[in-house]
Amino acid sequence: MSKMHMLEIIKQETVAPGYQRLTLAGEINALAGQFVQVRVSATYDPFLRRPISIHDAAEDRLVLLYRTAGRGTALLAAKKAGETLDLLGPLGNGFPLTDQKQVVVVAGGIGAAPLYYLLRTLKKAGKQVSFVYGARNKTELLLREEYRELAANYSEATDDGSAGSRALVTDLAAPIIAGLDAAVYACGPLPMLREVARLADCFDRSCFVSLEAQLACGVGACLGCVVPVKGSEKYRRVCVDGPVFAAGEVFFC
Repeated sequence: MSKMHMLEIIKQETVAPGYQRLTLAGEINALAGQFVQVRVSATYDPFLRRPISIHDAAEDRLVLLYRTAGRGTALLAAKKAGETLDLLGPLGNGFPLTDQKQVVVVAGGIGAAPLYYLLRTLKKAGKQVSFVYGARNKTELLLREEYRELAANYSEATDDGSAGSRALVTDLAAPIIAGLDAAVYACGPLPMLREVARLADCFDRSCFVSLEAQLACGVGACLGCVVPVKGSEKYRRVCVDGPVFAAGEVFFC
């Protein structure tokens, strides 16, 4: 059950230009794939909290990895060790743990943020993980060595060829998904997720995707983050019904 938390900042670090990793003292019983709503100001300006996916969690810490994309996240990035942060969470549904031994995890850009905790969870469960990581350039392959350590097989792609293969991450993932009897997990831009869902459907693989959306309230009240559901006229709210969905529910392959 989600609730309010006041956690002390242990460390705020820049991991790449425009990207921050925030480590907080304490735990909120979060699952991989869930998120928190962060109050970024002591006043009501800005009024809305900012949704941040959970990068990692343990009994004594909570870690958030985020991009400074606007005024709210810039205010968050300015916070220092010793300050206290007001969080609401954990929110949403996390990634379900597959029974399959083999797993393929596909990340696109900052979509890798919640997948670190997933990789750690899968490794602890004894899964054989193939991690495929794509970004526009080498700089945006964040914390790549830390991800590499958690995967049995690691591959990467960049749009400009500055690291790994010069290719779309889905081009790199396609033969891996085709060649392994594996469950597939993914987080990243919508076109990437749509293609991962298509590949999983083509090769009859179970697939779960974490959707990125503009979340205002984060608790399902504002209906600003709805997505259509396959085979019906109904909609699902990304914040409370997701952000993790079975791919076939939200991508109509």
